[in-house]
Amino acid sequence: MAIDVQKIQAEKQRDIRIMRDKAAVSITRLALPTIVLLFAGLVFSIIYIEDAAMIAIIASATSSTSMALIAILNGITGVQQKEDPVTSLMKEQSKIMRELIEYVKKDKSKSQSIRLGDNQVDLTEGGTNIHMSGDDVVWGKGKLDKDDK
Repeated sequence: MAIDVQKIQAEKQRDIRIMRDKAAVSITRLALPTIVLLFAGLVFSIIYIEDAAMIAIIASATSSTSMALIAILNGITGVQQKEDPVTSLMKEQSKIMRELIEYVKKDKSKSQSIRLGDNQVDLTEGGTNIHMSGDDVVWGKGKLDKDDK
């Protein structure tokens, strides 16, 4: 009697997927009415409760629960948030700079230098020299009047 391990694993994965889908359907059905009821309860508590501290507690519980339900719904639908364009540009720039530095490190057949702003990196056959200028890091070469800012 041979046991097919791959078949058992596939059935288990299928059962897990079905269970997740059923849970997602039930959460999806109940999430929107729950959020509406939470905010209706918040509105009624604002109307009938005089104590501001109690209203603040109810408001924080309502917003936390609503945000958690929205996050769950967002995770169920599988919609990925788009990356910030500035972040993606910085990642791309960083990748390019790393590739450039690696290229310069590997190609040591002649003396080379990289100038990044006022900083210069000289790569020669036997070592690496970094020349830093004495300029102000924040204000740079063309210093404005620092006292005005």
